[in-house]
Amino acid sequence: MTFASFATVACCLFLFGVFFLFTANMNFISRQIESQCQLTAYIHPDVTDATQKSAYEAILKIDGVENAELETKAQAFTNFKEMLGDRADVLEGLEGKDFLRSSVKVSLMDIRNSEAVVKKIARIPGVEEVRNRQDIVGKVISFTDIVKHGSIIAMIILLIVAIFIIQNTIKLSVYAREREIKIMKFVGATDHFIRTPFVLEGIIIGSLGFIVSFVIIMLGYNAAIGSISGIVSMFAFVQLESVALLLALCMAGFGVLMGAAGSGLSIKRYLKV
Repeated sequence: MTFASFATVACCLFLFGVFFLFTANMNFISRQIESQCQLTAYIHPDVTDATQKSAYEAILKIDGVENAELETKAQAFTNFKEMLGDRADVLEGLEGKDFLRSSVKVSLMDIRNSEAVVKKIARIPGVEEVRNRQDIVGKVISFTDIVKHGSIIAMIILLIVAIFIIQNTIKLSVYAREREIKIMKFVGATDHFIRTPFVLEGIIIGSLGFIVSFVIIMLGYNAAIGSISGIVSMFAFVQLESVALLLALCMAGFGVLMGAAGSGLSIKRYLKV
């Protein structure tokens, strides 16, 4: 029964670790998507270079703007030509023509503030138009919120389910010692004296389960991410070294809590003699 309890804790902690890393990667990818949601402020084609530079500097000073990059007409033409690749010959003879506008690519600290930033940019002299793909921004925000809220709910459910499973597993071990517990109660042993060994046993089981599950995750994570990266190459994934300490602390605390709570709750009914 002790081995069954240990195996149950190890499996629960393994699932917790996998879910923790999955959540960390989803949040990391969400931040990458958010960073790509830029605003584009187009400068009026008739303004002077001084006004253009002044508009760019004014955008940089707006609260909520993390970074801004000025793209002049010449740079816009060069970038457009590179984008066309082998078909760039269609632009021959258009060098120096003002069919493209200068623009400022704006990255935000929080895309939730995009509408407020757009209004401020639109009032800057020299800015002709501000483009904000609010539909995409809304989808990104919804995706991020679902991941964050879903993570919290799932972890709470996993904790409750794990404690319930471990409680019932350890209960079988406690049931096998019911006679000894009753004898100890009859001779005057306190509840604390009887409960302590079981709680310590649960903590030891939780600790051993943590060690085994953590080692398995450490060995398997990089291999799994390497395989996924070959399929989904557009996103970067969390490096295990950056979250290993936090993951270890969470799993260790989770394991000790499950073991102690499962043992404590299992023995409670047998203390009533």
